[in-house]
Amino acid sequence: MSEIVRFGVSMDKELVNLLDGLTELHHHPNRSETIRAMVRQQVLEEGSENPDSSVTAVISLIFHYSTTLVRVPLDAYPSLKLTTNLQMHLERDIVIKILVVSGTYGHVRQWAGKVIGQKHVVGRINIAATDSLYEQLRT
Repeated sequence: MSEIVRFGVSMDKELVNLLDGLTELHHHPNRSETIRAMVRQQVLEEGSENPDSSVTAVISLIFHYSTTLVRVPLDAYPSLKLTTNLQMHLERDIVIKILVVSGTYGHVRQWAGKVIGQKHVVGRINIAATDSLYEQLRT
C-alpha cells in the first residue's frame, strides 16, 4: 500500500463499542488498524474478481469416521497443488480433515466445492492468501 487516505466513518454508538471491543481483542493499536484488517479479510472472503489469480486456501472438513470421502482428483485442475493433508479425531467418532491448497482462484473454488459438497460432510473454505495480500505484506 503506497498511499494512506484519510476518511470519516459515521456509525451507531453500539457499533463503535463493538469496534472498540474488536480492536482490544485483536490487540490492534487503533480503530483504523481494526477496520483495515476487517476490509482485508472481507476482500479475501469475497474472493478475487479474476479467476486466474493465485490463492492459497485452507479447507476444513468435519465428518463421522464411518463416512468414506469420495476422492476428487486434482488432475482436472492443473493449477492446484495440495500442500497439506492433516486428519485427526476431534472425538471418538468425529474426524476433522484440514487441507491446504494453492492454485488459481477458479480452480481452488471449483475443487473445494466438490470436496465440501459431499454427503455427510460439513466443510468450509477459507481463502487465506492472494497475490495482492502477498504484495501488501512485502511493502
